[in-house]
Amino acid sequence: MVSAGKELAGKVALITGSGRNIGRAIALSLAKEGVNIVVNARSNGEEAEEVAAEVRALGAKAIPLLADVSDRAQLEPMLERALAEFGHIDIVVNNASMRPQQSFIDMSYDDWRNILAMNLDAAFFCAKAALPGMLERGWGRIINITGEMSYIGRPGWAHVGASKMGVLGLSRSLSKELAPQGILVNCVSPGLIDTSRDSGTPMPQGRAQNIPVGRLGYSDDIASLCVFLCTEAAGFISGQTFHVNGGERNF
Repeated sequence: MVSAGKELAGKVALITGSGRNIGRAIALSLAKEGVNIVVNARSNGEEAEEVAAEVRALGAKAIPLLADVSDRAQLEPMLERALAEFGHIDIVVNNASMRPQQSFIDMSYDDWRNILAMNLDAAFFCAKAALPGMLERGWGRIINITGEMSYIGRPGWAHVGASKMGVLGLSRSLSKELAPQGILVNCVSPGLIDTSRDSGTPMPQGRAQNIPVGRLGYSDDIASLCVFLCTEAAGFISGQTFHVNGGERNF
């Protein structure tokens, strides 16, 4: 994992969907660098508290907050509680998402809006909540997790693809607008990630056969990149999308 030399110590990160898998790995990797963490889970309080306990064991502060980030009535109070606890948010990682498969012909407008609310609207609200503190301090990092299938297309993913490409457009525009104030915005697009290392649920065999590096990705592969993007070593990087897929696809 990239070591930031504790340059990030004392900063505060909000990571949506950090009760498990990639979000948990990002939370723990940042905590190792001294970053205090707002742990968010949709409904599993036990998971959120377990991650918060792991963060505290690493010497950082943590608060677990439950909220379905697709629901503005839950998301905004969660953001208010996070700001009340820590006073500001320096790093936002918009990781929470939903990826249900549904044919376009069967998709209702509510189905469409529910996915956009989770995958795109939540990124808007989280960035907006953190922005005043970032502007005041002249420093901030916003990392949005996108997805490969939005680039190549996939049947049954019209709503997911649209929402994730919306995140890309949001990120590119914000990077231009906010970089002069010291706030950098980037996207990370994971390839096939073996979450069995996190969840204990076995992945199907043979899924790595088309990946040049010869293995599936790990949650830590995504987390280490996110840590790097928060450091001053990445201070000249903004508005970019990083595809972490073992060389399976070149975009």
